[in-house]
Amino acid sequence: MSAELAITPRLDALEAVIERGLGAFVEVGRALLEIRDSRLYRETHGTFEDYCRERWDFDRTYAHRLTQAATVVSMLPIGNTPSPANEAVVRELAPLRDEPEALRETWDAAVQEHGEQPTAAQVRDVVRGGMAVHYSSDTDEWSTPQALFDELHAEFDFGLDVCATASVAKCPTFFSPEQDGLAQDWSGTCWMNPPYGATIGRWVEKAWESAKAGATVVCLVPARVDTGWWWDHCRFGEVRFLRGRLRFGDALTGAPFPSAVVIFGRPPAVRWWER
Repeated sequence: MSAELAITPRLDALEAVIERGLGAFVEVGRALLEIRDSRLYRETHGTFEDYCRERWDFDRTYAHRLTQAATVVSMLPIGNTPSPANEAVVRELAPLRDEPEALRETWDAAVQEHGEQPTAAQVRDVVRGGMAVHYSSDTDEWSTPQALFDELHAEFDFGLDVCATASVAKCPTFFSPEQDGLAQDWSGTCWMNPPYGATIGRWVEKAWESAKAGATVVCLVPARVDTGWWWDHCRFGEVRFLRGRLRFGDALTGAPFPSAVVIFGRPPAVRWWER
């Protein structure tokens, strides 16, 4: 049966929402979420990605942004606070989606500072300014364990550290906090030990997008498999779960979380890495 013919009334109704409001990004995202989560796409297509591409000409990234936007907007307060004007604005709030309270406070701050419809750039400034932006390499306490890096460097031969300071950079070429690695192009074989705070989702997404453009990005991240950034991106890379807890820099004890190495630019795989 052709993709244009919906078998059930519910799929028909949801597709009508999408057709009516391709500019109404929240409604479209909500409709796509229900089609995906209820597996309604299976009535006409084998996968959700195929459905989005063939039915609506949405690539994987755009469909993800729409569903992510719907999820983020659902976390914002309902009432006197205006809703974001477009998906680009919501995208700047997405790194906070695992911290709903911080997300709501950040949006309120953006509205108070810039008016009812702040731009994406204004929201980005509020997000960055409201967080204690912590580069994991900013201090010896959270710098990459040298033995782990040496082992990975011998395997991958890194050319760029995308998130570092001069004192602890792992590669001669690196992006400092002032340069803002998120605003740079990543190419070749890259090492990434990202901020472990609220911006980590943005760094992981950048690594994933850079790999799609041809880079190889090896990431040291907390093994927080319940987070949005893990499900949206990490599970599509090669994941090496590390046994035990890493000891960062000069710390006397192991980290309070398990860690994993995620390699974007390789086929999805899972390894239990007992080094």
